[in-house]
Amino acid sequence: MKKAIAAALGVALLAACSGDAPGPRPGDVAVEPQALAPRYVTEPSRFDHDETMRRLYEALDQRDLTVFAVIDHAAGAAQAGLELPEATVVIFGSPAFGTPLMQRDPLMAAELPLRAAVYQDKDGQVSVATTSILAMTRAYPALSEESQRLTRIRGNLDAIVREATGRER
Repeated sequence: MKKAIAAALGVALLAACSGDAPGPRPGDVAVEPQALAPRYVTEPSRFDHDETMRRLYEALDQRDLTVFAVIDHAAGAAQAGLELPEATVVIFGSPAFGTPLMQRDPLMAAELPLRAAVYQDKDGQVSVATTSILAMTRAYPALSEESQRLTRIRGNLDAIVREATGRER
């Protein structure tokens, strides 16, 4: 009996791995339904990249937020002999605000600290993209008890982006 079950499982596994099995083919893009919601909020800036960055740092500093890392993608591309318009990611946050979220759901460690991408598109428009706090809230139901904290984070994030871009949301 065990041999028959093992043989059946083996045949099923081979069929699943064969070229005739339905499923994604090379080049197919698998889309997870929960990943369809917008994860980022993007705001065009009235300023060039350097001024937007200066204003972003100022807004973070005014709120005593820690800048943990800065990634200059354009510089990285240049080191690889490639061209890329300005694209900088600033990773920032407050352990006092982020830690309780990770205590509530340890997977939040993949989301935090927050990030702001300041980038220039092919037409020269500079924009700031940040994590959507609403999308984060939907993705992590355990955070429902942290609604006041998330509302405050969202308000601060909105203000930071407004100040960096010179725009009203």
